[in-house]
Amino acid sequence: MKSLSLKVILSVSIAASGFYFAGCAENRGNTSLKDVPVNVEVQTVNYSDGSNAISYSGTIEESETTPLSFSAVGTVSHVLVSEGQNVRKGQLLAELNNETYKNSYEMALATEKRAQDAYNRLLPMYKNGNVPEIKFIEVETGLQQAKSSAAIAKKSFNDCRLYSPVDGVVGKRNIDPGMTAMPNLSSITIVKIEKVYAAVSVSENEISKIKKGDKAAIKIAALNSAEFAGTVEEIGVVADPIAHTYKIKIAVANKDRSIKPGMICSVYLHNNSVSKESPKLTVPNESIQVDENGSTFVYVVALDKRRVSRKEVKTGALLNNAVEIVSGLNEGSLVVSSGKQKLTDGSLIRIVNQ
Repeated sequence: MKSLSLKVILSVSIAASGFYFAGCAENRGNTSLKDVPVNVEVQTVNYSDGSNAISYSGTIEESETTPLSFSAVGTVSHVLVSEGQNVRKGQLLAELNNETYKNSYEMALATEKRAQDAYNRLLPMYKNGNVPEIKFIEVETGLQQAKSSAAIAKKSFNDCRLYSPVDGVVGKRNIDPGMTAMPNLSSITIVKIEKVYAAVSVSENEISKIKKGDKAAIKIAALNSAEFAGTVEEIGVVADPIAHTYKIKIAVANKDRSIKPGMICSVYLHNNSVSKESPKLTVPNESIQVDENGSTFVYVVALDKRRVSRKEVKTGALLNNAVEIVSGLNEGSLVVSSGKQKLTDGSLIRIVNQ
């Protein structure tokens, strides 16, 4: 009986010891997790100068477009340019098979020559009064008709060649040898890209704030995110009936022709035509958090940059990608912008963007 009681006491003691050590292990685990620093990115609280830079997405367009087509109907025999090729004013671009037009022109020249010969023979006789005036007028009229027919035939013959009326770049080539060219269909399109436009759609709520001459920064991802300066030159007056947006065009110098039509760009428009507002204390949008009670707060980095503290703030207006801070923060403070989901008040941190 005693041995049974001893066994029970030992079992209870061992079980209690197990719970004790398990609890100690758990406490040690919690302590180690709390002391592990969280990787975060931070931003400095500062004042915005009030210049409302608005971000848009746009598309690059050429400054001028010249669609070219043959005036005559015919089969394309030669195309002398390709897309992307630089061309000069007066340069031959393409040709039609001109055999039929050539024969028509030669026939018209022969008719003109015969009419001219008849006129030359009859003129002295008319002056001497040996030919009735009605006969001379008939021959003279025939000569004028022959000259007109020859001029028309010559134009049709010359229309078998397509020349560039401007300097530029071949934007599109819609014909190849063997195809039939039509007067109402564009065969080759010449574009000018020494100056290009960033075309942007602006909502009806913002269009009144934009004026001609406003400056903009254009960033193009296809050119390794290169940034270019631009100026608003055109503001649309007719809204898109579905999206209720207006199209504006921002001119960008493109001397080396590195910017190509069709490229996607980001446009940051600075509204310089309105007076700037007084500077406001701001933080990035991503720093702001709201708890279950509706309180707005941020995590502020301590002076030693090792820990953070939760700080409730009062926010104001949205300013581009930032939020106005009415109260709760001071200029120069560091707030967490990335990695805040893993933080609590007093968490240990490691700043990765400084």
